[in-house]
Amino acid sequence: MLFNNNVLVLFDSGDTHSFISQECVSRLGIVARDLGCELAVSTPASGQVSTNLACSDCVIEVAGHKFKVNLICLPLEGLDVILGMDWLSDNHVLIDCDGAV
Repeated sequence: MLFNNNVLVLFDSGDTHSFISQECVSRLGIVARDLGCELAVSTPASGQVSTNLACSDCVIEVAGHKFKVNLICLPLEGLDVILGMDWLSDNHVLIDCDGAV
């Protein structure tokens, strides 16, 4: 949940930063601020995109625990938030990929 709204999140240990879709920013009425510079990001779906916007101190809830996260705004399609290594390492998150059910 992001600001008490259900969102589709991808946990991605291959991304150095965390991102939010521009559509999600609009839908939830989140305030985006200027980064003060252009950031170029390579995405599998859209190739290289540029942005200068980010959302600071967003409150995200995962498994009943609340965290603050800074999210860079991107024109993502098919998901709302990508939590990358910045968030994973800051919060000491371990992803168990052994496939056990």
